[in-house]
Parts: sequence; C-alpha cells; structure tokens
Amino acid sequence: MSSTDKKITLQEGIDWTTSWRANRGDRNVKAFLIPAQDLEGALAEMSGQTGQKYVRAYIGVDDTNTDKLIIVGTEPETQRDGSIIYRDMITDDVTGQKYGGGGSLWDFTQPCPPECDPESPLNGN
Repeated sequence: MSSTDKKITLQEGIDWTTSWRANRGDRNVKAFLIPAQDLEGALAEMSGQTGQKYVRAYIGVDDTNTDKLIIVGTEPETQRDGSIIYRDMITDDVTGQKYGGGGSLWDFTQPCPPECDPESPLNGN
C-alpha cells in the first residue's frame, strides 16, 4: 500500500478479495455497490472539520437477510495521552441523542452479488 495516498495495487486488491471470499463463512457478499450520494452525504456532514477526515463502514444484515454496508462520518477526538480516536457521528432518530457531532447513517448500498462487475479481476472470475 502506498503510504502517501493509501492506494493499493491491483494484486493487493485481488489478494485481499480472494482472502475475504475464502474466509467469509456462509455469507455470499463479495462487495457493495455504493452510491456516491452516501459518501458525499457523510463527507458533507464533516465539512467543518479540519485535518484528516474519515468515514467508517459497518457490515450488517437487514431484516430480509441482505448484506448491507452502513456508512457514517466520524470526527476526531484527542485523548489525554494525545492519541486520536475517530468517533462515529450519529444521531438516534428515535430519541434525538447525538453521538459524536451527530449525523446520519447512510445505506443505499446494493450487495454483490447480484450487483457485480462480472469482468472485474477483483470479482474472482
């Protein structure tokens, strides 16, 4: 992995996705098709932050047993020892309680399969 831009090589991508498929148990998901709207929305919620920005992605399963990727913005919190923890920016839509700076949980993702690129070398074909 490049230390400057965090890009990985195609071979690293193939190795990592191959390892995921070999070790995922009975889950069928290989990837997620993510609308740019999800990422743009999470990034917009962090627009006032300075420095490095991160989003976090959680893997879940909805009530129809469809694999999901849940995307949340984060905000840095400096600890007493000077280390930084990136706190999830989420709001409980029932109670209104805010965690971190408050924000949304984004998921319009579609699992692969069926939303796969059949010609991608990352797909294991």
